[in-house]
Amino acid sequence: MEALPEGFRTIVNLYVMEGIPQQEIAELLGISHATVRTQYHRAKKKILTLLQKETV
Repeated sequence: MEALPEGFRTIVNLYVMEGIPQQEIAELLGISHATVRTQYHRAKKKILTLLQKETV
């Protein structure tokens, strides 16, 4: 998780760990719901890429 940019890490923590809906995260952070979705998707891709590199 430390390898993720701070914004990605915040969204992943709120959504996955805390179980807060994406729309509520958008309101809390003052960003659009589309931005939350995009950053969450990019964070997942980054995590998968990092995990794949570790297994090689």
